[in-house]
Amino acid sequence: MKIEMTRNTIKVIRWAVVLATCLFAVGLDAQLGSPSAFVGNFTLPFEVHWGKAVLPAGAYSINMESIQTPAIVHSASGKTNMFVFPAIVADSEKGAPCVTVMLRGNERRVQSLNLPKLGKSLIYEPLTKAEQEWLVKAGQVQTFRITTASVVLDKKDR
Repeated sequence: MKIEMTRNTIKVIRWAVVLATCLFAVGLDAQLGSPSAFVGNFTLPFEVHWGKAVLPAGAYSINMESIQTPAIVHSASGKTNMFVFPAIVADSEKGAPCVTVMLRGNERRVQSLNLPKLGKSLIYEPLTKAEQEWLVKAGQVQTFRITTASVVLDKKDR
């Protein structure tokens, strides 16, 4: 009987943590008067895995309060909302802001976001230099431009 109650208690605690995390993310997104470091839009022509989430083909917007906070991604249809933390923050690559997608096996996965105006690249699927070169040579990497709605440079984001 005690074991059964403990399992149920653990399940309730887990769901409470998940709910609190979701509410925190929604609260971040809903703050008024708090300028975002980056807001942009992009379109994916096919299904893409981003962390544990699966994004169907379609139009998306992305919003980040700063480089240290998660990227909040919304589908234009409103059916998909998620937030993701980068594994690594690195110096940006030259060029336009973009989402880099790589093909791994049968899955397309978001590898990184390049945000040159912020001077940073957010890496979600770290690769070794050799892996990255091989994927590029094999044509397994695609980039999708992010049309930038706004960029606010803050000292903490540089």
